[in-house]
Amino acid sequence: MLYRQSYFAGFQILALVIFSLSLIWVYGYLGGLAPGATGLFWLVNWHQVCMVAAFAVLFANAVVAYRLVESDFLCQHKTNAVLLVGSAILVVAGLIFIMTWKVMDDGAAAHETLISSHWFWSFHSWSGIVTTASLITLVILRLFYHADHSQLVIVLIVFTLGSASVSLFTGASNIIWFRNKMGLVSYSSRDSEAYVCNFMILLLFVQVGAILWVWYRMRYSAVDRAEYSDVEEKDNTHTTRPMDGAHV
Repeated sequence: MLYRQSYFAGFQILALVIFSLSLIWVYGYLGGLAPGATGLFWLVNWHQVCMVAAFAVLFANAVVAYRLVESDFLCQHKTNAVLLVGSAILVVAGLIFIMTWKVMDDGAAAHETLISSHWFWSFHSWSGIVTTASLITLVILRLFYHADHSQLVIVLIVFTLGSASVSLFTGASNIIWFRNKMGLVSYSSRDSEAYVCNFMILLLFVQVGAILWVWYRMRYSAVDRAEYSDVEEKDNTHTTRPMDGAHV
């Protein structure tokens, strides 16, 4: 239906704006993604970009796939699985980037004011670990146990959304806070970098609210999983109609 297409288009625009703001921040203020352009800090920039892409783009779309994608269940099922796996791959890549930076740069005098010698020193690190564990558990349940409509999966999705939002918020705030402390950005002078970062964080929370609203207000846009095989056997056609259920 037209209203689903409108919601889907709006959702993609929101995700694109969030990701674009992340790139603007990285390229406009943090030195970019090219190796060696900013010492070793390009690894931190890649970490940030991977995490924003993983959660604000892929995971967010995976969560709403069953409600906003106008297609049969099998297509939605595959779309959801691909997006979840892609999100997990980007999260692992982001962790590799940040761990590589910590290994290569830990103890360097130039960054002692920016990062502690301890690996998991901040709440951002803790929330990131919890978020990653939740996402990996969700992917395992989804792919290997086909638990796409279990209550545990629903709880994990909501928990991952919340913890990912906290992790992205604390990560961005940590960077801004330390850059302010080092004199690279100033809140008192209303530096444009602070506006870019804060607007990106604000939109992340708006996106989570939009996801929860879509979940609460919209029914599923394809046949139920239990009925799909029967429909396929009868005429190999897949009608699209709203139904209640508990898919990812």
